[in-house]
Amino acid sequence: MQLEQVKKVAVIGAGSMGAGIAQVCSQAGFQVAMRDIDQRFVDGGFRRIKDPLMNRVEKGKMTKEEVDRILANVRGTVDLKEATHGAQIVIEAIIEKMDAKKALFAELDAICPPDVVFASNTSSLSITEMASATKRPDRVIGMHFFNPAPVMKLVEVIRGSETNDATTAFAKALSVKLGKEPVEVRESPGFVVNRLLVPIWTSGST
Repeated sequence: MQLEQVKKVAVIGAGSMGAGIAQVCSQAGFQVAMRDIDQRFVDGGFRRIKDPLMNRVEKGKMTKEEVDRILANVRGTVDLKEATHGAQIVIEAIIEKMDAKKALFAELDAICPPDVVFASNTSSLSITEMASATKRPDRVIGMHFFNPAPVMKLVEVIRGSETNDATTAFAKALSVKLGKEPVEVRESPGFVVNRLLVPIWTSGST
């Protein structure tokens, strides 16, 4: 997958991370589908996008027209097929439980064309294990955004054992397009930032 081919991004999960990622993708000029399992969660995702942006409008930091353009690029849905139809990359941002993620990736694998890239926003779970639920482990990668995604610049790009170089390069290029700073990390518990923070938290509590 080449970055120039990307017209639509599907974000699965409309919580704080999913909504933030959807906003970032919309601001970068992509059409975005934001999907969750219930309409009230989708509606909540739109509120998570709109409310902070309207605060910026009130402070004179952006215009209402800019907010309207960002929201207009995002389509909410509870239908997984509708969300992924026409998307070149699917970014998963659901609950941080391996069973749920593997079930989602297996379902995605069955409905998405084989060239679609799957990215997980996991902060610590194994990309290799998630990829094992698909027939495209070379096209599965971690893209760990930090909360709040519209503000935080770092994105950890995590390769699974079978993630290929092209998918890794694509994830990095997409991160840059989104205005982020990608850092490639090896797959290991906690990845880079969490491994750095745990000792800090531990030392601070003693």
